[in-house]
Amino acid sequence: YKERLPMLKRSIFFVLFFFIICTSVNVFAVPVAYRSWTYLDLTALLSPEWSWTLLSSHSYEFDRNNDPKGNVEKKTFFYEVFTGPTYTMKFGNLTVKLPLWYYYQGFPIRSAVNPSDHDKYYYSHNIEFMPTLEYKIGNFKFWNRVIFHNKVYSSLYDSSSKNKGYSLLIREYFRVEYNVTDQFAVMIGDEIFQGIIEDDDTKDITPSPLSPGFEYGGFTQNRLYIGFSYKCTPTIIITPMYMYQTQYFDAGNELTEKDHYLFTTLTFIFKTY
Repeated sequence: YKERLPMLKRSIFFVLFFFIICTSVNVFAVPVAYRSWTYLDLTALLSPEWSWTLLSSHSYEFDRNNDPKGNVEKKTFFYEVFTGPTYTMKFGNLTVKLPLWYYYQGFPIRSAVNPSDHDKYYYSHNIEFMPTLEYKIGNFKFWNRVIFHNKVYSSLYDSSSKNKGYSLLIREYFRVEYNVTDQFAVMIGDEIFQGIIEDDDTKDITPSPLSPGFEYGGFTQNRLYIGFSYKCTPTIIITPMYMYQTQYFDAGNELTEKDHYLFTTLTFIFKTY
């Protein structure tokens, strides 16, 4: 363990330096939010190749600053539910996972955020295809996931013809993990969001920035993750992370918001064979 400390210290210094550079630009020029995002991951291992996951989340905004529309915090503003199968293939140190999941998004909006309106709740139905690669070298693991986010329904719009549509957003998340011990690993990663296909009927009426509607075209978000995972047991894992999200919804990919998250996942694995 002591032999790994110098490398771990250098890694932490690099992460902190990188974070300072990323967050020091235009910090006062756009709205800034402070939030939590908590996931519960229940995964059943059905065979060496097949598993089924039920994943749910809750997002809460504690504070909001520098917003010209008002600094009232949103409180609970986002729910998620994922469920579906994953097929896994292993080739030596390389693992390939192919999840295909249904994805529900819920968007509660408090009237306090917009006093001229009343409480509302919007939702969307989506299909997620998420090919994932994991490659292990010694104590390091290199992890890359691409999400094909297919949105097929949004309740945001005022007519049934517009509620049904199609948009495609691609998200790529690359992460490096280092196992300090068999139970404890540190990690850093980055995720980009790129809209590929906009819904033709709603692209001109979908509000920005983030909304319950169909996805926008072009580069819209970036997320930086820094944290660790700890195996309480081989089947119970907690992964707390700091997540720094930047949004780019103005013309010319200009920065429109910065969000600071405590991003936590609690995972339970159940082996059925």
